[in-house]
This record gives sequence, structure tokens and C-alpha cells, in this order.
Amino acid sequence: MRKILIVYKILILFFIVFLCPSAFSKTLILEGSLQSRIKVTQQMRFDVPEPLETLSFKFALPKNFLNKFMSQKIQNLDIKIEPEPEKFETVTDRYENHWGIASWKNLTKSVKVIVTFEAFVGSELKAENSLAEFPLKSIPESERLFLKSTELVQSEHPEIIKLTQELTKDAQTEYEAVTRILNWVVDHIKYTYNPPQFDALWTLKTGKGNCQNFAHIAIALLRASGIPSRVVGGLTLKEQWKIPMGKSFLVQSMGQGGHAWIEIYFPDLGWLSYDPQQSKQFTSTRHIKQTHALESDEVNDTWKAYPYLPAYTETINAQFLFDRINISPKASENYPKAYLLSNKMIVKREIVEKPPPPPPPPLLPKEKVFEFGNMDFPNLVELYQISGDRAMKILDRETAEYVTSKYIYAQAFRVDELVEIEKISLAMRKFGGDGTIYIDLVYDENSKPGLKGFRSNPVFLENIQKRPGYYWIDFTFPDKVIIEKGRYWIVLRHSGDVIINWFFIPGNPYGDADDTRSTLKGYSWEDILNYDFVFKVRAKRQ
Repeated sequence: MRKILIVYKILILFFIVFLCPSAFSKTLILEGSLQSRIKVTQQMRFDVPEPLETLSFKFALPKNFLNKFMSQKIQNLDIKIEPEPEKFETVTDRYENHWGIASWKNLTKSVKVIVTFEAFVGSELKAENSLAEFPLKSIPESERLFLKSTELVQSEHPEIIKLTQELTKDAQTEYEAVTRILNWVVDHIKYTYNPPQFDALWTLKTGKGNCQNFAHIAIALLRASGIPSRVVGGLTLKEQWKIPMGKSFLVQSMGQGGHAWIEIYFPDLGWLSYDPQQSKQFTSTRHIKQTHALESDEVNDTWKAYPYLPAYTETINAQFLFDRINISPKASENYPKAYLLSNKMIVKREIVEKPPPPPPPPLLPKEKVFEFGNMDFPNLVELYQISGDRAMKILDRETAEYVTSKYIYAQAFRVDELVEIEKISLAMRKFGGDGTIYIDLVYDENSKPGLKGFRSNPVFLENIQKRPGYYWIDFTFPDKVIIEKGRYWIVLRHSGDVIINWFFIPGNPYGDADDTRSTLKGYSWEDILNYDFVFKVRAKRQ
């Protein structure tokens, strides 16, 4: 009988951890490999409506690199520039980064720079030992550079030092200190677009920022604790990849374009790749590294011109020639709030922490009629920042799903009292086609959208103005909609040949780690998504 009870408890534990991923948020410990061969075309353009006396452009080039869990090999690199520059050269900086530098004089035509290459990217996820104690006792002179405090990484500021000391108190291994810092960043920094500043201190004080802010605050806290770390600049690709979790899948998806992540130095393992928004000890084959440095100002593309700075645009096209995902979850850790991915690290002392309480639902405003939701989004994502006669590329990119494709998408929210729903708005962009879009507001069933609820009035695509950027599209209901305290899902549906995108924010800034799902033209809602859609609900108290 005792053996039967033990087996029963093991089965229950397996069910909770792997078949009910929404039971609690966690770091998923993965094993396996990702291998991809990708043909990438990066096209950068400057519009020149009036003559320019001078224009110079410095742009990053991809490079080979190898660490304990990651490999990247670049082949068939080709650079085409139109019109032909007066001067072009490739240079290598003090960090071994490769750059192209082009310059023109008396320019009267728009400029196009096209970089094409094939990238062989691999991630090998396996258990690894680390004996590095904390604080670190021996750091090679060559790596001490990456302990330096800079203008964007203020690791010597008292507020940064104070927080670092609180987070790493009693930590005995480097892995434990790094994990505490990264978990704090994931739980306390909310992704936002076009922030006015990218430095670590501004990020700490406001609790928000883009990928550059995430990188800088993480690096500042790590350097303040004596752990060498550096920012990485590169490209991310939108091709999804999935992690099996029992009957569900955890879907990893990012925007396509410039991105910043970090690398952390371990004396016994070397430099390891971390993306504070997604993974520890590795990055996926959707990350292509170009550069690394002390801070993002040293990894971003820059240009200067006279008498004016021309407008800059960039498009990335990626064709996966080979893509093999062989990944399975083996265990989990209880922190942070949103899902992080990791391989197994075997250290001198295992981290023992209590599971966090479930996140409380966002508080509703006190007014009789009010709005709530995940409401912050930019109309347009700015790709560069101007400072005097110099411009710098911002490592940011549009994040949106083509939500009238073969998948159906849903976003969850909670209410804590009886309310009447007046309308629901989604941040969307129309591209074309014809037909209608509408939403179903449905009750939650076992942490997934259910079959019961309310259907909105249809919105005819011809009545939506086609314009740049993203904007609110409103959905109203034919009858009064009154909902009680609980969890609900917004399910987007369509008829006809509609082509429309729904904007999302990376991570889970609004609710929990299982509040966005998709399904392949069915009702299983098998995919858990690693972001929150932008939406707002206008409601009235009863």
C-alpha cells in the first residue's frame, strides 16, 4: 500500500508540474538541443529627399562565437551598398566586434545597405557543474574591464549597490547570486517602447524600459556584486519555437529586429549567454549575435550627416533553411513570475526558496465608469534616437501577431466585483483583405478559454482606416454584458479574408504567466504564449 501511495504522489506531482503549467510560474529546466541554419537579409535605408553634403554610417556585422552552450558560425557574408560610397571599410574594435563603415559626399539619392549571410546557430542544453563561489575570488585581468561603471551602467551608484547587497545576501555561489538578480529584474521591470532613457538608474527608479534597459539594470546589479557582465547587440527572429509541457506547449516568440541581451562571466565556465526576458545560460537559435561591449551605446549602429539627419528604416528577412528543435522540460524552479528557460546547473549549494504567492489581480480604478487592461503601447516604434548631428539605432522592434492567420488568439483578464462591460478595445493594425473581425468574451474553464460567454458586434474591415502604426479598435456588444468576479478571456475571431495584427508586450506585464493562449483552429488552446496582448476594457460598476 505504501508503494502505491508513493507512486500516486509522484503522478500527482508530475501532473501539477508538467500538465498544469499555470499552477505556478517558474523557471523551466530544459534538456536537448536547438540547431538552425538561417539565411538572413538585413536591409537598411536612408531617405535623402534633399542633397546631403556628407553622410557616414557605421553598422554592426555578425561574427562567429562559441561558449559552453552556444555556437554561431557565419558564412557567405555579402554587403551591397547603393549608391556606391566614396569610402567603405571593415574594422575590428577592442572587443573583437566587426563593423562596416561607409561614407558619402554630395549625396543626392536615397541610400540602401543590404547585408546578407547564412548563420549556423546551435544551443546545446545539458547539465553542467559550476564551482564558482560568491563573492568571486579570482577574476582574470582580461575580464575585469567588464566590472567597470559607465554612464549607462551605474554600478557604483549607492541605490544600485544597496539593492545588490539585499538580493545577494547570504548567497554562497555565483549561480545563486546571478539567479537572484535575474529573477528580480524579470519580476520588477516592465517592458515599454521608446523610453526616454536607457540607463540602469532610470530603469531602477521607473521600473520600466526596453531590452537595453533590461540589459543595463541587470549588468549594473551584477557588476556591483563583483560579477563581470556585458551587453550583447544583435538580431532576433520572429520564427516561433515550442516546448512540450504535457498536453500543452510553451511558445517562444519575439519581434524581428534589433535586440539587446547580456553575457555573464563564470571563472570555471567562461562567458554564458542570458536574455533577461527569456532565458538563462543560453539564448535560442532566434538570437544572432553581432557585438558585445560595456554598454549599448558601443554596440548600436550610428550615423552622422550634414546639413540634416536623414530618416532611417530597417527590415529583416529570415529564411530558415534548417530548423531542428529537440527540447524537453526536466524540472522547474519556482521563480520568477514569468517563464524563464534554463539548462540544469549543478552547484555547491542548491537554491532553496519558498514558492511565491500567486500574483494578485490588478486593482480596478475606483470610479463608477472606468478602464483597465494592458493599455500602454506606441503608435509607432522608433528605430533611432537623435543627438545633435548624430543618430543611433535603438535596439527595439515591433512585436505583434498576425491574428487572422491559421491560429486563434486569446488574452485573459480578471475582475474582482460585479461590472457591466461597455466595450473592449484592442491595439491593432489593418493591412488589407475584407470581411469582419469580432471578439468572444468567454468564461475561464480550467485556466483556458471556455465555450460560454458573449459575442461582440462585428467590425467591418472597410470601416477601419488603413494607416501606419497601431491604434485602438473598439468592440461593443448587442446586449448588456454583466460579469461577476472571476477570470475571463478575450478571443479574437474573424470572417472573410482579413489581414490584421494585434500588438503585444514581451513578457507578462499585465497578469500571470498563463494569461495569453492560442489554438490551431480548435478549442484545445494548447499553446501558452510568452507575452501579453495590448487591450483595454471599459466597464461600469453595478
